Amino acid sequence: MTSSSLPAESLRFLRDLAAHNDKAWFSANRDRYERDLLAPAKELAEAVGRELVSPFPEITGGALTRLHRDVRFSKDKQPFHTHIGVHYWHREGRKMEVPGFFLRIDAKQLLLGTGLHQPEPDVLRRIRVAIDKDPKGWQRAARDKAFLRTWGGLDGESLKRVPAPWATDHPDANDLKRKDFTAFLTLPAAEATKPRFANLAAGHWRDSAPLMAFLFRAMGLKA
Repeated sequence: MTSSSLPAESLRFLRDLAAHNDKAWFSANRDRYERDLLAPAKELAEAVGRELVSPFPEITGGALTRLHRDVRFSKDKQPFHTHIGVHYWHREGRKMEVPGFFLRIDAKQLLLGTGLHQPEPDVLRRIRVAIDKDPKGWQRAARDKAFLRTWGGLDGESLKRVPAPWATDHPDANDLKRKDFTAFLTLPAAEATKPRFANLAAGHWRDSAPLMAFLFRAMGLKA
């Protein structure tokens, strides 16, 4: 049985990595990394995936992001990320190209994400058309009480003007301007070490189910 939370040692490792972000330190602490962070993170990712099966049967993944940073074109040459990240996404597409969930944990806080980030132009247009054709369905999804209570509403980038062919006074003008259909929630990192954290995270994502269902339908994906 895999663990549904992280041990406190995982956060300690991330804190120490942030203070000693260099290859020599990491090499000397590789065994600690594999024992205290990598193995528990994999177990947590699997546990979260199991919790998502019932509310979101079409969601797959659980892929951990790479700890090593690509520093080739970055002014920041620190070789390692000081957080762990996990992605879950709709099985009919590729990660980041379809609606999904994201979890990131560093030594101080954890970030939960839901929805679809920066969709391609054709996908973005399909979502906008769906909002225009089914305004009531969109309102039920984006203004759902549980979604607003947990996530506080949608976040992300928007255009300055309503895109053509929609009128500037369209009832859903602000949502038609969106370039992102995402929401984020931050919590203290210590939450990830509490028993049944996987269930807690899945519960937060369940509160975004109406939004996810709308995005699935707009993209022609199975819900």
